[in-house]
Amino acid sequence: MKLTIHRGTNQIGGCITEIESGGYKIFIDFGEQLPGTENKALQPIGGLTCDDVSKSALFITHYHGDHIGKICDTVADLPIYAGKTALEIFNCLERRLSHIPDPNEAEKHKRIVERIKSINTFEQLNQIKVGEIVVTPLLIDHSAFDAYMFIVEADNQRILHTGDFRGHGFRSKGLIPTLKSYAKNIDYIISEGSNILRPNATMQSEQELQKDFEMQFRKNKYNFILVSSTNIDRIFALYHASKKAKRCFVCDSYQTDILKIVSENHKQYTTFYDINYEQTTSSVGRFFDLKRQGKNPFSFNGNLKPFLDKNGFCMLIRSSDAFKSLLDEYAKSNDSKIYYSMWNGYLDSNKPAFNESLYNFLEPYKIEYKHTSGHADLETLKIVFETVKPKCGIIPIHTEAPEKFQDLFHEQTSIIPLRDGDVYDCNIKRINHD
Repeated sequence: MKLTIHRGTNQIGGCITEIESGGYKIFIDFGEQLPGTENKALQPIGGLTCDDVSKSALFITHYHGDHIGKICDTVADLPIYAGKTALEIFNCLERRLSHIPDPNEAEKHKRIVERIKSINTFEQLNQIKVGEIVVTPLLIDHSAFDAYMFIVEADNQRILHTGDFRGHGFRSKGLIPTLKSYAKNIDYIISEGSNILRPNATMQSEQELQKDFEMQFRKNKYNFILVSSTNIDRIFALYHASKKAKRCFVCDSYQTDILKIVSENHKQYTTFYDINYEQTTSSVGRFFDLKRQGKNPFSFNGNLKPFLDKNGFCMLIRSSDAFKSLLDEYAKSNDSKIYYSMWNGYLDSNKPAFNESLYNFLEPYKIEYKHTSGHADLETLKIVFETVKPKCGIIPIHTEAPEKFQDLFHEQTSIIPLRDGDVYDCNIKRINHD
């Protein structure tokens, strides 16, 4: 077995992992680089972007663009695999983006929508064979719903690829039991390290964040939250927080479509994903799908406005002019609050990922930051490594500081630092540099 990190040994996002055995290849993730990242041109990758793909397959850990965004750059008939619910959410997002005003961007997303039609789906523990390579998906918690680690087996070697994960989400309690049950006799861990440069970061759990929001909703009547439309557990938490605080939950039709995908697929397992979508002003704590006519801004019509004005609400917003008039109207009230529930780097002009349009949208208002990371803190990484106990070592990816792994985790096992493009031969434990 040989493995190659084509990109991602010293950056967050845009990672591409190749594992080859007996002439067969599997690739894990093929996404865009994050905004502000130095653009690194990729050389053609045999079995992925060129040449014969009859012995190859691409596996997607989750639907964030830095992990799936370049699927249209693959050879057209390359088999691609993704989680069932994750793929439905991604399809809904891409169909929306295919209608944005920029014709070039819209065309890119239309191509992705077409490519999605041929993607295969899996569920946790469904083993998939590519020649002699066996891939087993393990469901884990991340800020993207339906995210996975992969166990890859071939040539008497077992690799655990972590994808992006965390230990402080609603579904994180299953992380260690899952690893104890299925990640046995692991030779190598290919691990993300997004938070490696934040050793003192305190990770508030999603449960704690939900309680904080509920308390705020009780105190403040009109609550606006800017949150990623695909941060599913955060949004369901906001729904339950508003319901407990006896505030109405309001979002647009696109967000409703996203939530319905998750409800239909998962409400039978937990009431957390069970929403009553019946829209009536007969009681407080209701769900409302905010309709928009053409290019007009969102507005409350008929009996809805007096009902919401009386009972208060939690409204999900985006940095769009469609929400501007509502924010301007309600921001004047002392009972109104605007929350920012995304990574704060998008609002920091000193960060490469600074989003000027998002900053300008929020700049006129007083906002409160309420967010927690989608990635593992250092303690969670340590617990995972101690639980799995890889026999041969840890290979850092999805991190800006791979050298920190040696400082922090050398007591757990060997750290194997690779560079982009290095080929690591698992049988003889040797790195072949380009």
